[in-house]
Amino acid sequence: MADYYDELLELCGFEAEEINRERPRIEKVFQRLELGPLDIKPAEEWVRQNHDVELMGVRKILAIWLRELFDLVLAKDEGKKIVYFGFPTMPGPGMTIAAASDNVYCACPDVVLCHTLGQIFNKLTPVLEAGEQNGLPPGHGLCTLQAIRVGGMAKGIIPVPDMVITSSYYCDMGSKTDELLHERYGHPAVYVDGSMDSKWGEFPSFQPERVEYWGGQLNKLITQTKEILGLDLTPDLWDKALSSNKEIRTEVRKLSEMMKADPQPLSLVEMELATLLIAGSTGEAMIYGAEAVATLNQGVKERIDRGIGVVEKGAPRVMVFLASFSDPRIMHMIENTGLACPVMLNSAPLRMEPWQTTYTTTGEIRAEMQLKVGIYHSSYAMAKRWAEVVEDFNLDGSIWGYQYNCRPLALPSHFLPKFVEETTGLPAISLEMDYYDSRNYSAEALRTRVETFAEMLRARKARSRI
Repeated sequence: MADYYDELLELCGFEAEEINRERPRIEKVFQRLELGPLDIKPAEEWVRQNHDVELMGVRKILAIWLRELFDLVLAKDEGKKIVYFGFPTMPGPGMTIAAASDNVYCACPDVVLCHTLGQIFNKLTPVLEAGEQNGLPPGHGLCTLQAIRVGGMAKGIIPVPDMVITSSYYCDMGSKTDELLHERYGHPAVYVDGSMDSKWGEFPSFQPERVEYWGGQLNKLITQTKEILGLDLTPDLWDKALSSNKEIRTEVRKLSEMMKADPQPLSLVEMELATLLIAGSTGEAMIYGAEAVATLNQGVKERIDRGIGVVEKGAPRVMVFLASFSDPRIMHMIENTGLACPVMLNSAPLRMEPWQTTYTTTGEIRAEMQLKVGIYHSSYAMAKRWAEVVEDFNLDGSIWGYQYNCRPLALPSHFLPKFVEETTGLPAISLEMDYYDSRNYSAEALRTRVETFAEMLRARKARSRI
């Protein structure tokens, strides 16, 4: 028998058989999320307005995010050991823990809530408010992604974990928040520390001590995971876990290449949905992700063959750091100003020179790889990688949309655009925003600066044709 949520779930890629089979779990989750019949019709409209649901691949990706939400909310009820990790995080630790046992649920709960309560239900504000009322008050420059985790636990939406992995090698707010939550709920936290200090211009080189220190922290994680959860994260298991997501990464890479088409065939909103599956989920994305993104790629290829795009052919092409995790209207606003946005930094293939590692421990090998990628190396490495992607995608400009309350992103807020302009000769702007909370940084609040930048790029592009 159909219920009030069936049409929404079908819109998001669920088959009727799956809905009927999962109905007891769905109803339990919706009750815990305080979602009733009055919330579902607005959610349907929200999804139709903000997501390209005519593409089956988009609907399948939305289904993965919803399945991940169901698994997250019910993990404790269903007898799982629960491990949370923060964002951003290096690939490997979370996936390895998830691969170690079928009785473990491991994911980044804040990212899952953004992509479901935000992008599907448009009901993230109560969770943010609960986070503000339970230790992360507004007006103090505190991370709103962390407020979502605090609020989700305070409201009883997400269960108390058995262990958290805190990526202190990038984000200091994550470790501070997990310390707060440890004092409140008592669960253990493993702090994987590091340092992003380096000389300007040092990347792609780095001091060996950085590998040794960060690698030692990762080795400590392996030891403490065995002590706390009884899971042995062997080198073979790390390799197995990383290879298990190779297929979805391959499909995301194909999608990234197709986004270079003119006109741009797909909104970056949907590119973000696909790309963040890898960063936020170690469960459903690994099972269903590759097939869903492959389906999306097929639909995108058909659009390219037919010359269909989401912006006009020949529109100025820009790069953004990320698309909003929770509010698709922001990315749509940028595209509606007439800018093609085919790429964000974490969806772009990066230039990587082959090398042979000389390290022997699992932690040091993984640390060396991440330092060569560069995102966790230094602000200079971030700027250099940005400039490389601008060149590789043959862009006309870039928008450094920095998270105002995130020190690793706010620190280069002005020198990164300047470096990119000097390196590539292309315009760049710095745009203060919030990727997780659009209450103060809404699409309308950001529109004027983006419109001005878009007009400048169009004029510049027109002059280059003369």
